[in-house]
Amino acid sequence: MSTSSEEPRTPGRPFGRDYRSGAAVEPVPARVRQRVQRQVDELAQRRTDAGLRRRLNTAVQERWSLRHASRLDVVVKDNGLETMVVTGEILVTESSWQDRGVRTYVQRRGLAEAELGCVDLESRLVRLVSTVPTTTEHLEDTVGELRARGFAASLTHVAPLGPIVKPFSGVAVPTIGDFGSYGPYATGDGDGARVAVIDTGIDPTPRGDGWLTGIPRIAQDDPATHAVDINVDPLDADPLDGFLDFSAGHGTFVSGVIAQVAPTADISMYRALGTGGTGSEIDVACALVRAVRDGAQVVNLSLGTQTQFDQPSLAMAAALDVVGEIERERGEHALIVAAAGNFGDTTPTWPAAFRRVVSVGALTADLRPSAFSSHGWWVDCSAVGEGVLSTYVEGEQSPDFTEDPETFPADSFSRWSGTSFAAPQVAGAVARLMQDRGLSARQAYVELLATGRPMPDFGQTFEILPGV
Repeated sequence: MSTSSEEPRTPGRPFGRDYRSGAAVEPVPARVRQRVQRQVDELAQRRTDAGLRRRLNTAVQERWSLRHASRLDVVVKDNGLETMVVTGEILVTESSWQDRGVRTYVQRRGLAEAELGCVDLESRLVRLVSTVPTTTEHLEDTVGELRARGFAASLTHVAPLGPIVKPFSGVAVPTIGDFGSYGPYATGDGDGARVAVIDTGIDPTPRGDGWLTGIPRIAQDDPATHAVDINVDPLDADPLDGFLDFSAGHGTFVSGVIAQVAPTADISMYRALGTGGTGSEIDVACALVRAVRDGAQVVNLSLGTQTQFDQPSLAMAAALDVVGEIERERGEHALIVAAAGNFGDTTPTWPAAFRRVVSVGALTADLRPSAFSSHGWWVDCSAVGEGVLSTYVEGEQSPDFTEDPETFPADSFSRWSGTSFAAPQVAGAVARLMQDRGLSARQAYVELLATGRPMPDFGQTFEILPGV
């Protein structure tokens, strides 16, 4: 990789022109541009097209039911948009649960304490499930009453419906390129910053071109850990039909973005999302705690959801409390980076909107606000999120998602759009600065911010990887 240490700094371009040479600036075929534009249009369209949202919601619900005994339900928020929740259960904080009145009330409402499924959060969070047939409206009323009494309660939200799912026509675009101009292949097991990716998992088959081959692939759980150890992306599981699943390859793509920006990063993968594009907030929160406990210095969360009352996710809040304890124990701060979401409005997306999380919005290739990107006072920074090029997986897209499905060969690359792919550029930039300057994660982030160009509602903006 070329160095830009002597190049005059342009506001918003922290690494000069390091990532804008060779394969990155080869002419992009008209067909590729058209398909990327379709991605962007469909992301933006979801806010105003109720029919499109219904088709997306139905696809996600069907794929969730293939792997879970519970169902997903769609809840309409005050702004007219939807969020998804797990049916038949709610969450309350442990401190609220200690109140006798709360216990009596939820018992009358037909709810009982159930296993949370995450040892790290059991002292902070209580999961309550319905013991009798119920409706989501009934549970909404229960949560509303508890909140009115001053207790912390919520429905169990599902992440990451906003940032992760493909546009309905699924138009990731294969592009030939070896990224030779970026320097040595980024294997993901370098001696630089430790970066954790919480996502759909990593491609189980190591690539033949050297990219991401050093990321550990774990295909079985260890009974001794009582945790989810498996981190490979099954690619074709929900349903098992011979085609790539709805969000297959998302984690591999995100990891490739980080590896481009920080080739020396030591990348690890934690799977908290199914290839259908969903995971409960508990699954994501538990993976976050585990990643930090394992020593991650930077954590990338290309996921998130809006909540019914626009309040912070209780599970993520509990996880961040545990993360704070781990940080104090080891004397090192972990930087958590999250996608701002593809909702196209100013409503907070969680976990990005937590004060201690770095929230990242998306820009067009020419550094204007992306129409689909969530934005607002709570967005800290933004990077290009349209037509980003990165590592993808082998397989054929399902005709359920597109009229002209693509077939991806081994060692393929694709172009994808969304805040999911802006966030790992910021995570990678922090990792690179940590390695180059010998900085902590927090120090590197502060230095990165100083190179940004401010934009209303999009924070400090950066041009790191190019887009289309």
